[in-house]
Parts: sequence; structure tokens; C-alpha cells
Amino acid sequence: MSVLRPHHHTLVIALASALSLLPAAALAQSSDADRDYREAVAHCESHPQASTRYVVVDAARMRSLPRADGGAVTSVPIGAEVKVQCVFGEWVRATSERPNPSVGWIRADLLGPRAPTAASLEQDYRRAAGAERRTIAERAIALRPFARESHQLAIDAAQADGDTAAAQAATLRRERMTAPKVERLSGEPRLLFGVDGGYLTAIARIDGRGRYADPATPDSTYAVWRGFHLYRNGAADGLVQVIDRGEAVGLGMEAQVRRPPAAERDQGLNGLASNETLGAGAAVIAAKVSADERRAVERELRALLGRQRLDRAAVDKALRPYDAEERSGLRVHALDLAGGKRLLVATAVAAVPPRSPDQADTTLDSVLLLEASGKQYRKVGEIAGETAGDAIESHAFHDALDLDGDGEAELIFRLHQYEGSQYQIWSRSSGQWKPVYAGGYVGV
Repeated sequence: MSVLRPHHHTLVIALASALSLLPAAALAQSSDADRDYREAVAHCESHPQASTRYVVVDAARMRSLPRADGGAVTSVPIGAEVKVQCVFGEWVRATSERPNPSVGWIRADLLGPRAPTAASLEQDYRRAAGAERRTIAERAIALRPFARESHQLAIDAAQADGDTAAAQAATLRRERMTAPKVERLSGEPRLLFGVDGGYLTAIARIDGRGRYADPATPDSTYAVWRGFHLYRNGAADGLVQVIDRGEAVGLGMEAQVRRPPAAERDQGLNGLASNETLGAGAAVIAAKVSADERRAVERELRALLGRQRLDRAAVDKALRPYDAEERSGLRVHALDLAGGKRLLVATAVAAVPPRSPDQADTTLDSVLLLEASGKQYRKVGEIAGETAGDAIESHAFHDALDLDGDGEAELIFRLHQYEGSQYQIWSRSSGQWKPVYAGGYVGV
């Protein structure tokens, strides 16, 4: 079974050559934009008018120039605070921290002196009629997308206009956003996703016979408001819902997800996800590792790392408690597998100093799997080696699930690399655990 590896590509842009190929009209347009930008900024510097305003529409487009065809910088959400620097005709130059720190030009009529609230929008809605009611309802949904009350305004507005089709569509949207369910697309294979920091990344396509392949996910996979099963610590844990598409990164895709009832991405949300039910419960991750188990792990790791010709200081560093800031040290997990077996999963990572002046710094990466029976321990899997440069890889245990439906758990590791990371699946065969697939790369 093949193991996929990411390929790093370096894109070199010959700017001078590209400019020489641009038509004269494009160059003239670029020159006009530069002139307009300089004039607008000069006006700002000579006529500052500082104030604080708030976005009062669904979202306000921030542009690079104070004109409708100015390039988009970002889209500032409803209710967001913006710091106005100056006024230039119908535009203001402002900064905003949402959705990320940005500076640019926003139409002045999209801003107001106070941030909209659910109560103020409902009052505006009651005073309005017809199409204006629909507009205000959409603003209420943008402000609180997972509140049933916001969606009810849109339903009521459509019904008041006698638009049955729009009312039905608004009702379906309300249910999809406020009571999400797992959605399996027609003809879609079983897919496994990683959830890391509230981001969803496709890892693999699973055929049910222990074979994994590149997921090759189309755009529809990450459709906004779509739901997926969530798994953490070897068990089902509700669902996650896509709230925003990510950008194409490396060999994979990302999407921001929320875990209801949260209304936004949770940076601490980690686990696995799927578009159909997986075999949860094939492994239970124990709350604690006993002192005997930890000593057995350290003893076996010392022997394993000693065979890598590492000095005692390097081995001691690898066996220190894991330090998240330095991304080094030892982590040990105990898994109670189906059938009563207990598996110890240990990863040790440490920087190794160069052995000679011309050698680059390297990283020690090791994985050790011990099967425990009482105080007897049998080694059932291992990896140990030094990596450097673009080839750096370091393992971190992520979770354990029965992915292929055979009643036995697979182990999933997060594989950190030089400028990104991916996931690695291990399976047991003939009593030994080995990596069988790697995918879901995110990075450069």
C-alpha cells in the first residue's frame, strides 16, 4: 500500500518580464490607479477626520482605492468597529481588526455611529415594509447566523409578501444553520477529515477494506453550512459545521468549522471528522498512564534511541516532558483496544546538535508502541530517526478510530513537517503496527 508524500513547489515570479508583456492600456490603467491612490492618501494626511464607526450592512467591502472598481482588501462584517482616518468624498479611509487587521477605503454610507444589535434590527424591521424588511432580515442573519429569531424575520417578510417559495427557502436555510445535520453528497465516497484548531482538512478516501487514497475533494465537499460527524478521544462527539471556506493550501483544502452551539471557529477544537458514521469505540484513550507504564516506555525508548548513536544528553532531552513551545519532549498515551488489549503510544521529539561543523541541525523523531499485559510489555511498532531541512518530520498522536469497519482501531498521527503538516494512518498486521498512508497535507 503506497504512502503519499507532499511535494513542495517554489514559485519564482519574473516581475520585470511580466510587466514588459502587459498591454499599454493595462499599464496606463495601473498608472491612473497609482495617481488616484497618492491623491487620496495626500488628502487624508492633510485633512484628518478621526472617528469610530460601525458596519451597519451585511458586510462592507474594503477597497484599495476610494472607488467602486478599487481592488478588494477584505470584507468587514456587520457590527465590526472601524477606525476612520479621514473622509474623501463618499469614501472613508479606515482600519479594522475584523476579520483581520486591514486598512483601506469603505463607502461612508455602509457605516453608522452605533453597532447594530439584535434588538435595534428588530425595531428597524417592525418599522419597515416590503423589500426593506427583507434587507433588514438579512442583516439580522448576518449578525446572528445561528439564532432562530434572525431567520424568522426573513420567513415572516417573505410570507407577508405572499412569496411562498422564498418563505420555504428561508425555512430550509434556518433549519440548516440552526439545527445542522451530517450531509452525505450523492455518489460521495467515505471520507476522513482532520480537525485542527477549528479547521477541517480532508485526509483520505476509505474503501472499507483497509485501503486509503487521496480524497481528491471537489469544491462541493466544503460547502458552507455542511455538517460532518466529529470524533475525539476515540468516540463520537456530535458534529462540526462548515462556516467558511479556506484557501487552497499545499495538496489539501481547509474550511473553518464550528461545533454547535458555538457560533464561530474554536481554535482549541481538534479531532477527526467524516461524512458517514465510523467505528467509534474500538479504542478508548485512558485518562492516565501508570508509573510502571511510563517507566517501561522510557526504558524501551532509551534502548531505541541508543541504537541511533545519540549521546546521553540528546536522549535525556528527548525523554523530558513535552514542551509545546519548543515542540520537543516525550508524550505517552494509553489506549484500551477492543478485545481487552492495552496499547501504549509514545512519541519523542528533540533537537539534535550537529556532530560536525559542516552538519546542519537535525530533529530526532521517534514513535514507540508497546502492548501491555499486566507488567509485561511487548514492542509492536517503532520509528526512530533524524530528519533535517525540508525532510523534517515529527509525529504527534492524534486519535484512534476504526476507519475501515473491521472492528479494530487504526492510529492517526499528526505529522509535523518543515513548513506544514499532514496526517498519518497506522494499521496492525500480524501483530505489528506500521504506517500505511499519509495525506491531508496543509502548508507551503
